[in-house]
Amino acid sequence: MSYTFILTLFTLFFLTGCVNTPTPTVDSKLSAFQTIQAACKKNPPKALREECNSLLADLKEENSLLQKMQYIKEDEKQESTYLTLATKEADQEKKLYTDKSLLAQQCQTLMPVIIKDDDLNSAAFCLLFEENPITLEAYKYLQKHAPRFDNNPQYKIVEEQYAKDKLQKGLKAMKAGNKRAALNAFKAASLANNAEATYLVGVIYEAKQLEKAIQWHKKAITEGVDLSKVNLARLYLRVQLPIKARQWYLSAAEDNNALAQYRLFKMDAKSKSLNAQENAKAWLVRSANNNYPQAQYIYGLQLLKQKKSDEAQQWLEKAKANGISDANIFLGQLYFEKEAYTKAYPLFIEAEGTGAANYMLAKMYENAFGVEKNSVLAYRHYKRAHELGHGNYVPDMQRVQKHLTATERNAAQYIAKKEMQLRRVAIKSCGEIADRKNVAIQNKKINIVGVGFKPITGADGVIVYSENEQIYYIISSELASKIKDYESVNITAKAIGTAVEISSDTGTLQSIYLFQYLKQCSKK
Repeated sequence: MSYTFILTLFTLFFLTGCVNTPTPTVDSKLSAFQTIQAACKKNPPKALREECNSLLADLKEENSLLQKMQYIKEDEKQESTYLTLATKEADQEKKLYTDKSLLAQQCQTLMPVIIKDDDLNSAAFCLLFEENPITLEAYKYLQKHAPRFDNNPQYKIVEEQYAKDKLQKGLKAMKAGNKRAALNAFKAASLANNAEATYLVGVIYEAKQLEKAIQWHKKAITEGVDLSKVNLARLYLRVQLPIKARQWYLSAAEDNNALAQYRLFKMDAKSKSLNAQENAKAWLVRSANNNYPQAQYIYGLQLLKQKKSDEAQQWLEKAKANGISDANIFLGQLYFEKEAYTKAYPLFIEAEGTGAANYMLAKMYENAFGVEKNSVLAYRHYKRAHELGHGNYVPDMQRVQKHLTATERNAAQYIAKKEMQLRRVAIKSCGEIADRKNVAIQNKKINIVGVGFKPITGADGVIVYSENEQIYYIISSELASKIKDYESVNITAKAIGTAVEISSDTGTLQSIYLFQYLKQCSKK
């Protein structure tokens, strides 16, 4: 036998003899105790060492019983022994849960002392017991070391509720016009990881503290608020940094933000570069497809100029549905040209007061296009179009005046009264259509039409872009939970009478008025 072979055998024998006996594995039934077991072994609170030692001893005994039972489980000859062990194990399991319950109760009692002594390790230990709710006092203490507890279930529950309460407090302060109190509440909610609050802090700072507004909006972006990219673009326009503004608009546009896409269209449309002009068209189409009202309206008008009336009609109808009343006159003219007078008439009625609409109504009444011939109403609309400067309609007024009858005069008075009654019913049902004056009147019932979207998932409010790009903030978690981004809205809301000033797209300040959601608008 060779020397090498003997040496190999000797080495194997020596190594085998030196290997430690394997530690019995922990039974899967005890997995719920593993975290507490590790904490009790590592660094338990001094006041709880006795309870920890008792838990560790009982865990060891329970694990031993479970291992023995597993070993003889299928051996019919040892059934009696197995049943004896099962009875003992059931009692041991109860004892184990009693140990855990005692530790949890002791932690609940000791927590005020732990906080007072600034004993973070003991606080972390006591946070392991999910059955113990965290008090507000404990939350505020743990919040100072938040990254360590961000994934703890109890901590997160309290944090989310705390942030929600602070957010509501901030919104209430904004309703009352107390921006200082709102700012403090939003900052507290932001510290509790509420992204909407972070965004709102940035919004409040926009009026006078641009540097802070930029910092908070950048923070909001890191927390998932893509809308802050648009705010940053506006802020950089205010400080005359158009290149940075464009960068943020581009970033938001690539996130499919329809407003940012429309802003890029307007920027590129001013350029003399053919490449920029092509880009402008592409951004306009993307914005229109994402349901932004002004983009749909402008795109519809462009298609009209190109004599693509069918396509133009589709986009103008979408713009009208999203609150662009200027679309009415162009849609009415399209229907009029197709001799679809019954469709054209209500559109001209809605656009009445624009001059062009009054002229078209005058033609319809004079020639009985889709309505009964009425020289009185024809005269009235020619006269109104003339007064609005749409054209010189004195000859038309003189022409129809010759044919007036008493019956027509009476019919005209009846129709005028009927139209006024319908307007009053609509206002009573849905409120006055929003304008620059009534949105600032406290408790005024306002009809808001446009497209809405949430600033962030889970928001307590909805931003609405209405006709002429006016922006409103509707406070309503109910509406926010239902609405899809850039969805058409037609709602009745109560004006709060206060506004927040933010940067506009022209580099100045604009006011976002606040409203309380009341209901969906129904004018029937």
